Amino acid sequence: MPPYLRVAAELREKIANGELLPGEQVPSLDRLAETYRISRTTARRAVQVLMDEGLVVSRPRWGVFVAERR
Repeated sequence: MPPYLRVAAELREKIANGELLPGEQVPSLDRLAETYRISRTTARRAVQVLMDEGLVVSRPRWGVFVAERR
C-alpha cells in the first residue's frame, strides 16, 4: 500500500473512532510528515484522499478540519 493511502487510512480510522471529532483540526502537513516520516507531498496526497471522500474540509489560511457529520 502506498504511504499516502496508509496515512489516509489511519486518519480515517481516527475520525471513525472519535479520536478526531467534527470541527477539529487535522494535524498540519508538517506534523503529519514528521509523525509518519513521509514527505509533505505525501502528506498532502493523504489529506486530499480524505477531502475527496468528504471526511475533511480545507479552510484556507486556517488548515484542514474534520467535516461535520451528515
